[in-house]
Amino acid sequence: MVLILLLLLLLNGFLLEPVNSYVTVTKYTIGNKTYYEKFEQPWFRHMHYDHDPVEASEKDESAFGKHFVPEDDVFIAPDWTAHEAKYMSCLNRTCVCGYFKGSVKNGECYLPSGKLLKRAVRRELRSLRPDDRIMIENAWNAMKKSGLYNKIGRVHKYSGVHSGPAFTLWHREFLKRLELALRDHMKNPDFGLPFWDSTLDSLLPEPKDSIIFSELFLGEVDDKGFVKNGPYHNWETMEGRAQIFRNFGEDDSGEMLNDARVDWLINNPDINMILGATMPLSTCPMNHTLDARMLEFSHDYVHFFVNGDMSKSYSSSNDVCFVYHHGMIDWIFEHWRQNMQSREERKTEYPKSDERCFPFWHNGDNSMPLLQPLKNKDALSNGYTDNMYEYYPRPTCTRENPDCDSPYLFCYIPPNNEHPPSCVSKVRRNGVCRGFEDYPICYWGQCVDGRCDETVKAPKRLEKFKKFEKKIVPFIM
Repeated sequence: MVLILLLLLLLNGFLLEPVNSYVTVTKYTIGNKTYYEKFEQPWFRHMHYDHDPVEASEKDESAFGKHFVPEDDVFIAPDWTAHEAKYMSCLNRTCVCGYFKGSVKNGECYLPSGKLLKRAVRRELRSLRPDDRIMIENAWNAMKKSGLYNKIGRVHKYSGVHSGPAFTLWHREFLKRLELALRDHMKNPDFGLPFWDSTLDSLLPEPKDSIIFSELFLGEVDDKGFVKNGPYHNWETMEGRAQIFRNFGEDDSGEMLNDARVDWLINNPDINMILGATMPLSTCPMNHTLDARMLEFSHDYVHFFVNGDMSKSYSSSNDVCFVYHHGMIDWIFEHWRQNMQSREERKTEYPKSDERCFPFWHNGDNSMPLLQPLKNKDALSNGYTDNMYEYYPRPTCTRENPDCDSPYLFCYIPPNNEHPPSCVSKVRRNGVCRGFEDYPICYWGQCVDGRCDETVKAPKRLEKFKKFEKKIVPFIM
């Protein structure tokens, strides 16, 4: 038995059918025989094990609480201007009114157009109307050209907080400030920061072939992993590289979110699964396991899937994937708050500060690095979603209404009622579509021999989806 336990694990893989759970297959070679161990579970596409604390003796050598930046990095201070600093920390609309050149009357903010400033509406990227998506892309590119995008990106590069309870809260405030800049550049501040719901890609045989990684959305990559087309083509990085870099498949632990893990998180009674330290010292008297499904770990795996710039904390904000992905992480955080906490608990509950567990900058009363004057606990405020932004519902469908209200998604209805129907992303040109031949999975063409072939016209029953590009879909506020 001991001999078997010490045998080398030769191969890890997975079998995936278009269902809502996964089968992980581990191959063992013992003597001259081969054995396969199969494990079916809904949480992960690949096998993920619980994590271990950092040994206290390895504190200085580890990445414990540190945001690594290469030694040869040329530091450029990401200072906020006096105008930005005046408004960026606001948590209500009358406070931020001046940033949009509005005026406050009777406790409301009126924009120069005469319209009331409302909460920004954050929608899943594939649920945006094409003209709205183009408006947001133009705003991003204007911010990139002016240097503002890189300047705000460097706030994360040099001070992003990870591996402890402040992780989710620091990124919530960072995202809110980036969103304010985006809303200002769109000249239409009702529109919020889109989010990327990667659960829509999780059931695809090859998630990297999702329409999200086509020229319509985040862009395709060339053979070397550099973004070669789309609205963010030739975005120079903070380090001076000519293009964003994505290295799909480099890290075996990389994968998308999925519905099972999102449901597990937003209905979890343990605050440590949402705000707990993910890289505590071994001296930490924890009362929870480092479950691989924890919010920050689940967040990490998507970074590892895209890889390239996204694989390192200091470079991840180069890629607009980072922004859209963190929008989804904030969605999870907010829905957990709404499901599992009272209004009072939302603004007060924070893991106990303990430097045996994590660095002082994760303490609730510590200032957020480069996001002053706010402290970590300030980001527990209900003001974010009371006043600043709201989330439009994620795409869903049913057997009775198999419509995901987007030409970029289709409704997957599992056979034999195994699982509820769910919206799934369509696949880009020449992308893998095996297992979904009977579904409108290909945005261009049809699924032939396991690939999306754009030379084969889609059946007439699918043509109605193409009309969405010209259809005006009203927003529900």
